[in-house]
Amino acid sequence: MLEQFRDIMIIISAFIVIGAALLFSILTIVIFRKVSPTLDAARVFLTDLKSVSSLVTGKVVKPITKGAIFAAGMRKAISTLSKRSHRKEKSHDNGK
Repeated sequence: MLEQFRDIMIIISAFIVIGAALLFSILTIVIFRKVSPTLDAARVFLTDLKSVSSLVTGKVVKPITKGAIFAAGMRKAISTLSKRSHRKEKSHDNGK
């Protein structure tokens, strides 16, 4: 009697496992179909964003960076030249 009960429970458990696996597979497919268009839209958006950022980098950031580097170099050159001229003026004042 116990052996028959065990066999019936094994068969019921097998059907439950098969049903759960089928349900999981169906839910996975449904969710994938719902999410797939959103993922495609996100992929297109990120591609567009990448192209816009590279355009902005090429047309705006690089020229501004070059201008800032040039301005910093000019400031440094003017600062260096003004320090030298101050030293020369002081040395001429000391000689008088």
